[in-house]
Amino acid sequence: MAVFETHRALVEVFDRALASGLVGVLDVGHAALITRDEQGEFVTINNNVSAREGVFSGAMLGLTIAGLSMFLLGALDGPDVAATLTLIASLLIGGVLGGAIGRAVAAMAGLGFAPALFSEIERTLSPGQVALLIRVRPASVPLVRRELGAQADVFLAEERAASRARR
Repeated sequence: MAVFETHRALVEVFDRALASGLVGVLDVGHAALITRDEQGEFVTINNNVSAREGVFSGAMLGLTIAGLSMFLLGALDGPDVAATLTLIASLLIGGVLGGAIGRAVAAMAGLGFAPALFSEIERTLSPGQVALLIRVRPASVPLVRRELGAQADVFLAEERAASRARR
Protein backbone atom coordinates (compact mmCIF):
# COMPACT_ATOMS: atom_id res chain seq x y z
CA MET A 1 0.00 0.00 0.00
CA ALA A 2 1.17 3.51 -0.76
CA VAL A 3 -0.35 6.61 0.83
CA PHE A 4 0.00 9.83 -1.15
CA GLU A 5 -0.58 13.26 0.35
CA THR A 6 -2.49 14.48 -2.71
CA HIS A 7 -4.13 13.17 -5.84
CA ARG A 8 -1.56 15.09 -7.88
CA ALA A 9 1.32 13.22 -6.22
CA LEU A 10 -0.29 9.91 -7.21
CA VAL A 11 -0.73 11.05 -10.81
CA GLU A 12 2.89 12.21 -11.02
CA VAL A 13 4.20 8.89 -9.73
CA PHE A 14 2.09 6.93 -12.18
CA ASP A 15 3.09 9.14 -15.08
CA ARG A 16 6.73 8.48 -14.20
CA ALA A 17 6.05 4.74 -13.77
CA LEU A 18 4.34 4.53 -17.17
CA ALA A 19 7.22 6.37 -18.83
CA SER A 20 9.81 4.08 -17.21
CA GLY A 21 8.03 0.89 -18.25
CA LEU A 22 7.25 -0.18 -14.66
CA VAL A 23 3.71 -1.20 -15.53
CA GLY A 24 4.99 -3.72 -18.07
CA VAL A 25 7.22 -5.34 -15.44
CA LEU A 26 4.72 -5.61 -12.59
CA ASP A 27 2.19 -8.39 -12.37
CA VAL A 28 -0.61 -6.69 -10.45
CA GLY A 29 -3.12 -9.17 -9.09
CA HIS A 30 -5.56 -6.77 -7.47
CA ALA A 31 -5.71 -3.03 -7.06
CA ALA A 32 -7.79 -0.53 -5.14
CA LEU A 33 -7.74 3.20 -4.66
CA ILE A 34 -9.15 4.80 -1.51
CA THR A 35 -9.38 8.55 -1.21
CA ARG A 36 -10.68 10.87 1.46
CA ASP A 37 -11.95 14.18 0.16
CA GLU A 38 -11.66 17.49 1.99
CA GLN A 39 -15.12 16.95 3.60
CA GLY A 40 -13.95 13.62 5.05
CA GLU A 41 -15.98 11.40 2.69
CA PHE A 42 -14.37 8.23 1.35
CA VAL A 43 -14.41 7.02 -2.22
CA THR A 44 -13.16 3.51 -2.98
CA ILE A 45 -12.40 2.23 -6.45
CA ASN A 46 -11.78 -1.47 -6.29
CA ASN A 47 -11.34 -4.31 -8.77
CA ASN A 48 -12.57 -6.98 -6.37
CA VAL A 49 -15.32 -9.28 -7.53
CA SER A 50 -17.98 -9.12 -4.84
CA ALA A 51 -20.72 -11.68 -4.25
CA ARG A 52 -23.21 -9.13 -5.64
CA GLU A 53 -21.23 -8.79 -8.86
CA GLY A 54 -20.99 -12.58 -9.03
CA VAL A 55 -24.78 -12.87 -8.76
CA PHE A 56 -25.33 -10.30 -11.48
CA SER A 57 -22.73 -11.74 -13.86
CA GLY A 58 -23.92 -15.31 -13.28
CA ALA A 59 -27.56 -14.37 -13.76
CA MET A 60 -26.84 -12.57 -17.04
CA LEU A 61 -24.83 -15.52 -18.31
CA GLY A 62 -27.56 -17.95 -17.17
CA LEU A 63 -30.25 -15.90 -18.90
CA THR A 64 -28.27 -15.79 -22.12
CA ILE A 65 -27.46 -19.49 -22.15
CA ALA A 66 -31.02 -20.51 -21.24
CA GLY A 67 -32.58 -18.24 -23.86
CA LEU A 68 -30.25 -19.39 -26.61
CA SER A 69 -30.67 -23.03 -25.64
CA MET A 70 -34.45 -22.84 -25.80
CA PHE A 71 -34.26 -21.08 -29.14
CA LEU A 72 -31.86 -23.66 -30.58
CA LEU A 73 -33.88 -26.57 -29.19
CA GLY A 74 -36.94 -25.29 -31.00
CA ALA A 75 -39.02 -24.28 -27.99
CA LEU A 76 -40.42 -21.37 -29.99
CA ASP A 77 -41.76 -23.72 -32.67
CA GLY A 78 -44.61 -24.91 -30.45
CA PRO A 79 -47.97 -23.23 -29.87
CA ASP A 80 -47.70 -19.56 -28.94
CA VAL A 81 -48.71 -19.92 -25.28
CA ALA A 82 -46.56 -23.01 -24.68
CA ALA A 83 -43.57 -21.44 -26.42
CA THR A 84 -43.86 -18.26 -24.39
CA LEU A 85 -44.24 -20.12 -21.09
CA THR A 86 -41.30 -22.39 -21.93
CA LEU A 87 -39.11 -19.46 -22.77
CA ILE A 88 -40.08 -17.54 -19.61
CA ALA A 89 -39.52 -20.60 -17.42
CA SER A 90 -36.13 -21.32 -18.97
CA LEU A 91 -35.04 -17.71 -18.54
CA LEU A 92 -36.10 -17.71 -14.88
CA ILE A 93 -34.39 -21.00 -14.15
CA GLY A 94 -31.25 -19.99 -16.06
CA GLY A 95 -31.10 -16.63 -14.27
CA VAL A 96 -31.58 -18.12 -10.81
CA LEU A 97 -29.09 -20.96 -11.35
CA GLY A 98 -26.56 -18.63 -12.96
CA GLY A 99 -26.91 -16.13 -10.12
CA ALA A 100 -26.45 -18.81 -7.48
CA ILE A 101 -23.40 -20.24 -9.23
CA GLY A 102 -21.92 -16.75 -9.75
CA ARG A 103 -22.36 -15.88 -6.08
CA ALA A 104 -20.80 -19.16 -4.97
CA VAL A 105 -17.81 -18.75 -7.28
CA ALA A 106 -17.22 -15.14 -6.18
CA ALA A 107 -17.40 -16.18 -2.51
CA MET A 108 -15.15 -19.23 -2.92
CA ALA A 109 -12.56 -17.52 -5.07
CA GLY A 110 -11.91 -14.83 -2.47
CA LEU A 111 -10.82 -12.36 -5.11
CA GLY A 112 -9.38 -9.06 -3.97
CA PHE A 113 -8.86 -7.43 -0.62
CA ALA A 114 -10.74 -8.04 2.61
CA PRO A 115 -13.32 -5.34 3.44
CA ALA A 116 -11.79 -5.01 6.92
CA LEU A 117 -8.55 -3.80 5.30
CA PHE A 118 -10.45 -0.98 3.57
CA SER A 119 -12.02 0.07 6.88
CA GLU A 120 -8.64 0.09 8.59
CA ILE A 121 -7.06 2.19 5.84
CA GLU A 122 -9.96 4.64 5.82
CA ARG A 123 -9.37 5.31 9.53
CA THR A 124 -5.74 6.27 8.85
CA LEU A 125 -6.31 8.65 5.92
CA SER A 126 -6.36 12.39 6.45
CA PRO A 127 -8.54 14.61 4.24
CA GLY A 128 -7.01 14.92 0.77
CA GLN A 129 -4.88 11.78 1.05
CA VAL A 130 -5.04 8.85 -1.36
CA ALA A 131 -4.16 5.23 -0.60
CA LEU A 132 -3.17 2.93 -3.44
CA LEU A 133 -3.36 -0.78 -2.72
CA ILE A 134 -1.77 -3.18 -5.15
CA ARG A 135 -1.11 -6.87 -4.76
CA VAL A 136 2.06 -7.88 -6.55
CA ARG A 137 4.33 -10.89 -6.56
CA PRO A 138 6.91 -10.86 -3.73
CA ALA A 139 9.73 -10.44 -6.25
CA SER A 140 8.21 -7.10 -7.35
CA VAL A 141 8.07 -5.57 -3.86
CA PRO A 142 11.56 -3.93 -4.01
CA LEU A 143 10.70 -2.40 -7.38
CA VAL A 144 7.41 -1.01 -6.03
CA ARG A 145 9.18 0.41 -2.97
CA ARG A 146 11.80 2.08 -5.17
CA GLU A 147 9.32 3.58 -7.64
CA LEU A 148 6.58 4.66 -5.24
CA GLY A 149 8.59 5.27 -2.10
CA ALA A 150 9.98 8.66 -3.07
CA GLN A 151 6.54 10.26 -3.14
CA ALA A 152 4.54 8.11 -0.73
CA ASP A 153 4.60 6.21 2.50
CA VAL A 154 4.90 2.62 1.27
CA PHE A 155 4.40 -0.44 3.38
CA LEU A 156 3.10 -3.96 3.13
CA ALA A 157 -0.18 -4.88 4.76
CA GLU A 158 1.54 -7.99 6.12
CA GLU A 159 4.24 -5.83 7.76
CA ARG A 160 1.58 -3.60 9.27
CA ALA A 161 -0.34 -6.58 10.67
CA ALA A 162 2.88 -7.98 12.16
CA SER A 163 3.70 -4.69 13.88
CA ARG A 164 0.20 -4.55 15.38
CA ALA A 165 0.61 -8.09 16.68
CA ARG A 166 3.89 -7.15 18.42
CA ARG A 167 2.19 -4.30 20.32
